[in-house]
Amino acid sequence: MAENELTPPSSLPTPGAGHRINAVIWVLISLSTVFLGLRVFYKLKTGRGLWLDDWVLTASWLVLIASGLLISLCVSAVFIRHNQDNRMGAHDVGMLSTIAGTLFFVSATWSKTSFAITLFRIAGPRLKIALRAIMISMNIITYVSLILRWVQCRPARMIWDSHAAGVCWNRNLILSFTIFTAAYSAFMDFVLAALPWPIIIKLQIRTSEKIGISVAMSMGLCAGITSIVKCTKFSVLRNDDFGDSVFELAIWSVAEIATTIMAASIPVLRCALMHEAAGSIRLTHPLTFIRDRSQKVASKVRSNNLSLSASRRSKMVMSPDNFVSEERTALGSEDGILKMDGSHVQLTRNGVDDAIDPELEGGSLSDPPWV
Repeated sequence: MAENELTPPSSLPTPGAGHRINAVIWVLISLSTVFLGLRVFYKLKTGRGLWLDDWVLTASWLVLIASGLLISLCVSAVFIRHNQDNRMGAHDVGMLSTIAGTLFFVSATWSKTSFAITLFRIAGPRLKIALRAIMISMNIITYVSLILRWVQCRPARMIWDSHAAGVCWNRNLILSFTIFTAAYSAFMDFVLAALPWPIIIKLQIRTSEKIGISVAMSMGLCAGITSIVKCTKFSVLRNDDFGDSVFELAIWSVAEIATTIMAASIPVLRCALMHEAAGSIRLTHPLTFIRDRSQKVASKVRSNNLSLSASRRSKMVMSPDNFVSEERTALGSEDGILKMDGSHVQLTRNGVDDAIDPELEGGSLSDPPWV
């Protein structure tokens, strides 16, 4: 960022514009803090502890805080203290804004990875393959983009100071890859928002409950929308004198991350509110409800199996042909195939369905999938 880039537009009240930028950024960060704080509080309150997805989401939030602080320093230098002798130089502002941009990408990727880890714990074999591909590709593309961003110029100062002397690679090519990275991240938001639906839709629960759980787990659509808007703002970086327009890009970057953190926390908060309203002090994730229903069905199936065994023993006095005929008739009257695996019972019409993996990784059957 060059020295003349520190001059804000004359049409805007300089301090007021800076205060508005800071206000928007920190309101968004505060909202994400509240949602994440409630998520962590309720899980710790019930003694369930934090799993990997919680830690990754918390790390994303910490990186967001750090990037927000850096942007606030830049806003202060550009908009609020630009007439004071002790303001930061153009080199410092440009370097800090570039570092903040790097942190924005890291935080956004980690927040989406956290939700993918959550889905991974309940997905079947095929969906787990898809989720692995999403997490690996998203992180690799992001880190490659960041590395290219920092090694494109020698000296590195040329990245943010167009008046510095040195050599750079094709800037438009690097920026195009950066925009592609942001667009891919936005696309993954929509993919992750859609993945819970094939899992939830097959459950033997009321339609209203299916819709409620699916919507709560698909709030990443909002993050996808903010990601798309952010992609349209990268064009300001094609100009050498992008001025304060870079702060608009920063606002949308914060909005994307904050929205993702809030969206990832909504499923827990939804069930927490539902159970608190019902007079329950036990926190249950939507997927815990799914497991509880499966356990109830499993119990009924075991009872039916006991009754069926007794019935079969009484039929042993029958001729083999008559016994087989009756069994075939009974099985033919069923609407589908009943699959029971541990506490997981699922009625399917086309055989085994691996959309849901009910077994916890390192937990008891009574634990929620991500606890």
